[in-house]
Amino acid sequence: MKDGRSALSALMLVIILSFLSFACQARESSAASGSKVTSSGPTAAKLAWTTFEDPFEKAFIVDVPQGWTVKGGLFRMGYSDQRPMVELTSPDGQISIRLGDVSVPVYAVPVQFHQRQGEIYDLGAQAQMVIEKYRSGPEFAVLYSQARFAKACRNPQTDPAGSDLSVPDYVPLDAAPKQSSAGQVAYRCETNDGPRVAAAYTKTMLAGGIWVVPEIASFIAAPGQVSRAQSIIRHAAESFRVNPEWMEYQKRMDAEGLAYQRARQQRRLNELQAQVQQFESKMHAMQSQVNAFERHQAQQASQVEGFTNALIGVTPTTDPLTGENRTVWTGPKDNYWVNGLGQVVNATNAPGAGWRQLQTN
Repeated sequence: MKDGRSALSALMLVIILSFLSFACQARESSAASGSKVTSSGPTAAKLAWTTFEDPFEKAFIVDVPQGWTVKGGLFRMGYSDQRPMVELTSPDGQISIRLGDVSVPVYAVPVQFHQRQGEIYDLGAQAQMVIEKYRSGPEFAVLYSQARFAKACRNPQTDPAGSDLSVPDYVPLDAAPKQSSAGQVAYRCETNDGPRVAAAYTKTMLAGGIWVVPEIASFIAAPGQVSRAQSIIRHAAESFRVNPEWMEYQKRMDAEGLAYQRARQQRRLNELQAQVQQFESKMHAMQSQVNAFERHQAQQASQVEGFTNALIGVTPTTDPLTGENRTVWTGPKDNYWVNGLGQVVNATNAPGAGWRQLQTN
């Protein structure tokens, strides 16, 4: 039980650290008496803005461009596991922005009893953590961008010119974790809609063997819309305000989660059975709202592999005659052909007799 208690204590510490930032923003919002935040640069200033409120728990409000498609809210995965995410899409489809990400969990560093990376550290109705070694902000930005853009981007090339993306630091300095860093990465790639620039910014924080990614921002935009996307992200992040009433509600949820976890670890769940069943029923109902993101997570490994293949310029294929898997260099033509000697040619049509077409995976 010692390991469980220490993990629980660390989890609660991270929760406190994460929401100190929200509390700080709530105080600043109250002092501002609800006034609009000044636009972050001339590109954002030209837009008309409106307010989006979390539709699930009314946990936060944020400025969004008027007329854009807006989706998201606060997705609750447990008493103390809540993940905000907002997606913005411009009317012409030239810009797609995501703030936060419901698919990014709380992470726990490997320990004696939980060493396998990728393993789920199940805290029941309180939270769902994943075992993973700590990643710095720059490291996580690269890994996140690979999963985020792999499906849309083809032939990605690193583009430092598109990396001027940052999110205001919401974490108070007097509550600094053991480790914290931020990083960003940008790519230029081809999509079904033409050339695009894809960028991601992430900040990670480590405390007590638990680490989180409290700040995530990403976009994919037409090359001429990059500055506009960056400016909108900064404005939206600066305008983010938490409902003080929701803060009080979350404090009660954390207290209930702690009581639940103690009872769970001591095998005394019967004392809270009715309450737990009611909450878990609500949690399962919420789960249906994020099925699309769970499917995204399930496909993440194959997406990352495809992104890596694109970066190094190779294409996986299968020989239909032998069933052999073969990785070939990516070429400009549509098809790949192999002869009896094992030679491979990239061409639209067969080079001649004796050549058979490889199937691309």
